[in-house]
Amino acid sequence: MFITEVQALISLLNAVFENAGIRRIIKSLTIGNPYLEKRSDDDKLSVLDIIAILDDGTKVLIEMHLYSVYELKFKTIRSWAHTYATWLKESKDYSSQPPVICVSFINEPIDPQNINEVDKVHKCCKIADISTGEIFSDALELHYINMKAYAKSIKTLKNDMTMLEKWLAVLTEKDLADKTLIKTICDQEEEINMAVATLVKLSADAPTQEEYRKWREEQDERRRRDMELVALRESNAEQKSALAEKDKIIAKLLAERTENKKQ
Repeated sequence: MFITEVQALISLLNAVFENAGIRRIIKSLTIGNPYLEKRSDDDKLSVLDIIAILDDGTKVLIEMHLYSVYELKFKTIRSWAHTYATWLKESKDYSSQPPVICVSFINEPIDPQNINEVDKVHKCCKIADISTGEIFSDALELHYINMKAYAKSIKTLKNDMTMLEKWLAVLTEKDLADKTLIKTICDQEEEINMAVATLVKLSADAPTQEEYRKWREEQDERRRRDMELVALRESNAEQKSALAEKDKIIAKLLAERTENKKQ
C-alpha cells in the first residue's frame, strides 16, 4: 500500500501545526493550483510551490526553497496578502473570511543577522499586540521551517522526537550523519513509512525519472533566463542613469548659453 501525496501533505502539515502548539487537525484537503504564479520577474525560484485548501476553507501556501531565501519573509507576506485579498468573496462578511497560512521549508535562517534565529528550526509568526502578546487575528499565520538547522542539530534518534522532527529527518536525509535514523523512524510511523515507500517506487520508475529530469532542465533554464533578465534590467538602469545625467549636463549648458546671450 502506498500513501498519496494528499495523505503525506496532511501528515506533514499536522506535524507543523502541532509543533507550533496550534490546535488545528487537518482531516482532508484538496490541492489547488500546483504552482503559484510568479508575481514578477524578481520572484525567486522555489522547488515546491502549491496551494492546499483545507476542509474549513483555510488556504495553505506551501513552499520549499532550496536556494537563497533573501527577502523571503517579504515575499511570503506579499503572497499571503494577495491570496487573502483574492479569496474574499463578494457579499461575504469580512469576519467569515477563512485564514491564509504560509508554510515555507527553507535551507537557511529566515533572519540570518539575528543570532537567536540562526539555529531555530521552526519560526511561527502571527498578528499580535506587542504589549501583551495577545493574538490580534488568526487571519495571518507564517511558518518558517529551517531544515538545515534541524539536520545540524539531530545526532541520534530521541525518544521524545516530535512528528515534525521525524518528517524533517526524512526530508533532510542526505544531510544526516546517521542514515539509520530513517529506517527507525519508518518502523515507528506508518504514514512516514508509506511516504518513503512511495518515493522509492517513484524513483525506480523510468518514466517518472525522465519527467523529473525534464522538469529539472526546465527549472535550470528558467533560472538562467531570470538571471539574464536581472542583468539586463541592471544594465538598462545604468544606461538610463547615464542618459539622465547627460541630459542634465546638456540642459545646464543650454541654460548657460541662453543666459550669456541675454547678457
